[in-house]
Amino acid sequence: MPVTSHSIKHKPYVVGNFQVPAAVNAAVPPVAVPAPAVPTVVTRYRNLHTIYPTNLARNTLTIAAATTTDARNRLSGTAAVGAGNTIFLKYFDDEITSVRLPCPAPAGVNLFVTDTLTGCKFFVDTIAGSTDLMVYHANTHAHSAGAGADCDVQTLLALGVLDQLHQDAVADYAVHGVVLNNHADCEKQTYYGAGGVAERAKRNQGRTQGPVFQAGQAVFAGGCTIVGIPNGASWDFYYQVYGTVDYARPDIPIINALIKFKWNYTHKKIWEGLDHGADVDSMKVHGWGTIP
Repeated sequence: MPVTSHSIKHKPYVVGNFQVPAAVNAAVPPVAVPAPAVPTVVTRYRNLHTIYPTNLARNTLTIAAATTTDARNRLSGTAAVGAGNTIFLKYFDDEITSVRLPCPAPAGVNLFVTDTLTGCKFFVDTIAGSTDLMVYHANTHAHSAGAGADCDVQTLLALGVLDQLHQDAVADYAVHGVVLNNHADCEKQTYYGAGGVAERAKRNQGRTQGPVFQAGQAVFAGGCTIVGIPNGASWDFYYQVYGTVDYARPDIPIINALIKFKWNYTHKKIWEGLDHGADVDSMKVHGWGTIP
């Protein structure tokens, strides 16, 4: 079954392996040289901004259905230059990547997907004089909120780095005469919001550190998948946060739990034990939303 606006709300999707060409490195964009209408190479400027030509980013999508050992549906692709049904945007540590999405979508294309986000930021720009869109995936490992922070917390310093990467990428296109204006974005506080709610709910129930992360408290484990789905002459973008909470239940004697009518606790303690690990077999969709 294809990825749809309905399935993104209910089926957890994890981004697997896609195939895109390696980049040719360049110091800066050539001044006053217009970008070709259909670039023939992937170019990385200053080891910070990689531009993927639309035709080279196309893959043929494969969806591996969820199993009893992994509740996530895995999205993968094989390279199909100019012919695949999916446009894929790769990410790199501490860099930004971009790809142009034609509007309407090219014939045969029914999906855009980018690598998993766990702290990155996604941007959508409009292009002056065109109906097309430019989309970006920005990453930074600087200015971490720390191991004890809630999963939906990101520092202002980190956000500043991500926004600067986007501004620098926009400037790269400006050299070629491409004028871009930010239309929308999606950052960690938004797409991980439901994950933060889930981990805080477990803490409020007295759940403590789980068997996997040992962070002293209940911790959300998962990821965010962002997709774009063609909609007439444009695209609709959706984010999905999937995962589970790693925690340990308090050790209440069974007789005490029964006296207090804690039936659910009793059932889970007997059949699952005290530990609820961050296992992929228990991951589900915790939240989703549109990126306007």
